[in-house]
Amino acid sequence: MSLLTNWIESLSYDLEISESCTRKISPLSSCSACFDACPDEAILLENEKIMIDEKRCTSCGVCITACPVQAIKGQSPSRRVIQDHLLLEQESPLPSLTELLYYHKKGIRFIHQPSLTAKLVNRISQTNEVLGAMSLELLQVTNQFVLKPDEQPMLSRRDFFAKLSSDSRKTVLSSVTPVKWRFNESNFKPSVLFKDWSFYKVEINEEECTLCEACFNICPSGVFTLGENGLIMNENQCTGCHLCLDICRTSAITVEQKVHQAPFVSYNLSKNICKQCGTGFHAWEESDSCHICSTIKKPNFFF
Repeated sequence: MSLLTNWIESLSYDLEISESCTRKISPLSSCSACFDACPDEAILLENEKIMIDEKRCTSCGVCITACPVQAIKGQSPSRRVIQDHLLLEQESPLPSLTELLYYHKKGIRFIHQPSLTAKLVNRISQTNEVLGAMSLELLQVTNQFVLKPDEQPMLSRRDFFAKLSSDSRKTVLSSVTPVKWRFNESNFKPSVLFKDWSFYKVEINEEECTLCEACFNICPSGVFTLGENGLIMNENQCTGCHLCLDICRTSAITVEQKVHQAPFVSYNLSKNICKQCGTGFHAWEESDSCHICSTIKKPNFFF
């Protein structure tokens, strides 16, 4: 195959669901973020396997911004931005909450749509609740947009042609470089956008938790860090995928959507040695029997 053919093929792509998808990590996952966000109902679950129907998919990219673990590889929706305005066409796919937070971080303060839809107004209201909790400037929605002449910077002839040349290079690079170079799913993680804030409150019920460590090991966002003498909870890393809830057999974890400043959360643990099997294990207090050995029923012998 020629280099030209390889290059041409690199300019197009199909959305891809990576192995970091919680549905692929565990069959117990109940995450439905991409299903709910897709306007074309192109993401399906068949025989417990998640897949994208290429006939239905329009590569709009909404699912990329909605996935809590950034498991869908591709480009986010193509949007038109002028100054601090995000301009949405009437047929534009509805932006996700995370996408609007991303644009707010980039300086967007106004969302424009010619004929405002109830869904867009509701989505902006949801976003403003999050922004308000962080005491940040709220987004405004409008159906009128007029670019004022005095807001346009005056350019000299030299500056004009320099900008034209720069913009042309950017346009060429954005259209003829391999698409995978422009994948940006990693941009839509709230903990990266707002590092000092947590978007979810995570708690462990010590009376119910057996410290089996399943949720610690399976969490795709690294919320739990287990040390020698304690458990550290990195709440600001939680993206609300709920995988820890799905796999917990004792319902010992709660995850509540709550915007708050990222705290330092730790739990004291005891490192023990099981007298029956000899393995080391963590427990909420000193113990001589691990959870597995303590739950195994001892046989009754009758003589």
